[in-house]
Amino acid sequence: MWKTFTRGVMALAGLALVSCATTIDMPKGSSKGYASARLIQRDPNRPLSADATERQVHRFLQQSIGRRFAAEGLAFGKADAQLVVAYLVLYQQPGMTARYDEYFGYGRSADEISDLAHDRGAVNNTRPDYFERGGVIIDVIDARTNELVYRNYATGDVVRGASEATRAARIDAAVGQALAPFFGQN
Repeated sequence: MWKTFTRGVMALAGLALVSCATTIDMPKGSSKGYASARLIQRDPNRPLSADATERQVHRFLQQSIGRRFAAEGLAFGKADAQLVVAYLVLYQQPGMTARYDEYFGYGRSADEISDLAHDRGAVNNTRPDYFERGGVIIDVIDARTNELVYRNYATGDVVRGASEATRAARIDAAVGQALAPFFGQN
């Protein structure tokens, strides 16, 4: 299943995944007042994927997130950063939703997000044909208070056989879309 997801990997761009849910927090804070950010620390006891494409997708996501924060003037990557950035990857086919949460951390509704995404994107989907869709949910957390400051997402159809450059560009566009409001770029 993961290979199916990662080989085509994400063309992320606009399904209403979690925006209207009343039980899922969707704070829309901003980067104002913050000077630094870092990626969430994953569980060191959790094995890394053996799949090269999966590792590539995570690398592209992490590089894009780091570039976005740096481009907005926030130092990225130091352990004592003011913000922690986490992401959740979703993959869907008709009737099926999988989640990849190794860089999402704990205690911020991953189960509820996955369930809602499944209901909206797989169960209640009106597309008549087979599809593969990917999505990324990005959370920004205040490192001092552990408060969820911002959450947004991007989704779109998976493109099978995408080149490395195409995959990187599509992931970068999705990260840009998901983070634009955080940086005041509506």
